[in-house]
Amino acid sequence: MTLAVRQGSPEWLAARRATIGSADIPIIVGESTYKSAHTLGAEKLGRIEPHVDDETQELFDIGHLMQPTLLRIYERKTGRKVRAAHGWRTHKQIPWATASLDGEAPVRRVVEAKWTNSARWRRGERVPGDVQAQVQWQLFVTGWDVADVVAMSHGVPRIETVERDEGFIDNLLYFAREFHDRLERGELPPIDGSESTRETLRARFPADDGVWLPQTPDLADLVGQLADARAAKKEAEATEGTVANALLAILGTAAGIDGLLAAKSNRDSERVNWPAVASAYREVIQHELDLIDSSDMATTALPTEPGWLDTIVSIHTDTVQGKRPLRLLSKGNAE
Repeated sequence: MTLAVRQGSPEWLAARRATIGSADIPIIVGESTYKSAHTLGAEKLGRIEPHVDDETQELFDIGHLMQPTLLRIYERKTGRKVRAAHGWRTHKQIPWATASLDGEAPVRRVVEAKWTNSARWRRGERVPGDVQAQVQWQLFVTGWDVADVVAMSHGVPRIETVERDEGFIDNLLYFAREFHDRLERGELPPIDGSESTRETLRARFPADDGVWLPQTPDLADLVGQLADARAAKKEAEATEGTVANALLAILGTAAGIDGLLAAKSNRDSERVNWPAVASAYREVIQHELDLIDSSDMATTALPTEPGWLDTIVSIHTDTVQGKRPLRLLSKGNAE
């Protein structure tokens, strides 16, 4: 069944909160790079308002704008006529299981479009884990057997075919049911250590009310775990720093250790002191305004020479030498 609602409308938002869609499933199974299951649960229960930072939203917007182009690329590369999909698909037996498709091609074929510059698309898997989960959920909801992912990765288009995997789908359904059951009981998913969950808790509890909780054995145990974790983190960071410095001293100007470690310099960058630029710019303007006042001139005498502002910027620009991060090529322990 397809629910025809306009994306972003109140009906669409309500449907997203009441269902588990293909965009939700990677978050629920821990494959999302930007949102935790705890945050998603808080949004669906109305504990917080959904929030996307500007950088992520820009990536989403670009992906949306690229979608028609990617679908045309798919048609040219496969010869299959693709139809843009609209609305929600709902599973025949599970009304809370939904999916939205970018497109569909004959016969009963999901088409998912992705525009990305993420390094995940350059690693071992043909399709990253979050997209695998998304596409398998789409196949589960539609009942279809195959999906094509058309991706523009780092400016290079490619098409990856994903076959229906019943074992994978069973695992997704298990976690989705658990998540949905929690929401039905009004419970949030467990706390994890992600920044997403941390931001959710800050949004829910932005300030203290001055009340001190009494000590209990459970609370004392949690505080003890926090103290131990912080001490272990501090010790690990100190050990990492010592070992890294020892390797840098041994490497000298070498680029790394063959097959084990890379220590190549990053490119130099430029750092502009924008407050100083603004201050200098203001001084120039004020100087010219003073001249106007002193001569009773009615017209401005602000500088008009080409590149004068660029000159001010260059004066307050420093070159920052590129760092030499140590990048592991393997875990070591070479024989």
